[in-house]
Amino acid sequence: MKVITFILETQQPILATSFQGDPNSDVSFSYIPGSMIRGALIGRYLKRHPELGKDILSDVAINQKVKRLFFDECTRYLNAYLFCSNKKKRTLPLPLSWYRKKDEELLLSQEPALDVYDLSQYEPEQVPLKSLSERFCTVNERQVVLYRDKRRINIHTARDRTKGRSSPTKRHPVTNQVIQEGEGAIFRYEALDVKQTFQGVILCEDDDADTIENLLKPTDIWLGGSRSAGYGHTKIKILSPHQPQELDEWNEIDIKPEHRLNRQRLKITLLSDTIIRDCCGQFSAAPCLVQQAIEDKLQIQLPAASNVFISSTVVGGFNQTWGLPLPQIQALSAGSVFVFDAQLTREQIQTLETEGIGDRCIEGFGRIAVNWLGEYREFSARPPEKIKASETQLDEKYHDLAGQMAENILRQKLEQFLVDRVSDIKIQGKITNSQLSRLEIVARKGLTNHPSFLPIIELLSSLTSNANEQYRNTKVSGNKSLEQQLKDWLIKPIGNTDSWLKNPQDLEVNIGGITRKIEPDSDLFREYTLRLIMAVAKKAKKESNK
Repeated sequence: MKVITFILETQQPILATSFQGDPNSDVSFSYIPGSMIRGALIGRYLKRHPELGKDILSDVAINQKVKRLFFDECTRYLNAYLFCSNKKKRTLPLPLSWYRKKDEELLLSQEPALDVYDLSQYEPEQVPLKSLSERFCTVNERQVVLYRDKRRINIHTARDRTKGRSSPTKRHPVTNQVIQEGEGAIFRYEALDVKQTFQGVILCEDDDADTIENLLKPTDIWLGGSRSAGYGHTKIKILSPHQPQELDEWNEIDIKPEHRLNRQRLKITLLSDTIIRDCCGQFSAAPCLVQQAIEDKLQIQLPAASNVFISSTVVGGFNQTWGLPLPQIQALSAGSVFVFDAQLTREQIQTLETEGIGDRCIEGFGRIAVNWLGEYREFSARPPEKIKASETQLDEKYHDLAGQMAENILRQKLEQFLVDRVSDIKIQGKITNSQLSRLEIVARKGLTNHPSFLPIIELLSSLTSNANEQYRNTKVSGNKSLEQQLKDWLIKPIGNTDSWLKNPQDLEVNIGGITRKIEPDSDLFREYTLRLIMAVAKKAKKESNK
């Protein structure tokens, strides 16, 4: 069998709806489900083979290739989890047996590291513990990097399709009965944010590798729900085109089975949600069913689990052909851990990790890791390293666009900074509105063409004695006279304690390695200095009129 690995980079928010939240909200999974990838590739296959018809299952009896690609266990579409671009590694679900001290948190800085305890090995005495909030991790011996997906929350309003706007509910004027239901319900989408990278994996037969790689082209693909509302655009990049790995050389945890033999105990970790039926054929999340599923798969007898860390969830899906959601069923959550006093052979480990257990394995459910975490009691956890701007590659043709975007964001930051700065300024003194209006007009004059301080300087140097006295007797924030404050804003350089902009580095914007910042003696600095003076004059006039 072959292993095809590929990258999915979100260009728009992705709404892979799970069963979380209230009825008026859709909350996405923290990953891209394998069933969603499989459905998208089925859609592409149908477009390239119109002779199959809309119901692809009706042609399975004639076309065995279709069955092998999408509907039996010859091909498996695994979940696309967050991709660690620094280490070129696919993250995996966080084991539920991991806990941290209740009063410790994972810091954004690399130091100090967070101590993580594996309760499947031992439990610290008299230490209050708490589960981790991160969802994914990469593991290298005792070194762990914790990851969390980024979310985007959008608020939407249901609209009348004809009118293009919300409409009120109409009631009978006498009976008060509803005549026509209105549109206008408010609901919320919590989707996976843009510019996140996920790695997907497809396990397939050797003869199908070329077909699947062709289905992964072109690069643009739409996944998930609400695609017409600006969701779902994703780009695909195959990591090893034309050279897919052999299944014997690959596994999800990137540790060879022979290096995981002869452990004191057998530890099973679920790498995806797992759907299992009981003896009556009903779906259940009972932990004993995992033991039964492993025994049936390997034809062995295991002792009862000595330690279990599990959580349950509800899974479903959506059938595009039906236009209806799939039935909701209960499943064991990814990250669940089961500990047995037993041993497995290399062949048994490889069989479990290749085939998985339970139902819907072709959609990424039922993935298993055997003895993944070793026998360590404690791990040292850190957040992922930030990608430096210089490491972000951007095509030269986009440099102008990135520069314009960075400048727009910088201006937005400056606008907000001026609002906050002016709100903190208090003006005390009896300066007339005519003098304040004159100051405002002169500052506006300085904004024409290239921003210049010359009109303000000429005004301050040509004041009459009466006007000059008003400027000197008016205090700004109780410290300096208005005259001195204006001179400091005009003369003092950026970063000086008397300047209106003490920390210019806080406003710096970087997009794809293209940086925009406010420079000393630049047009941008002069423009916003003049706008600050205008805003202060307006505020003083409003306060004097009260």
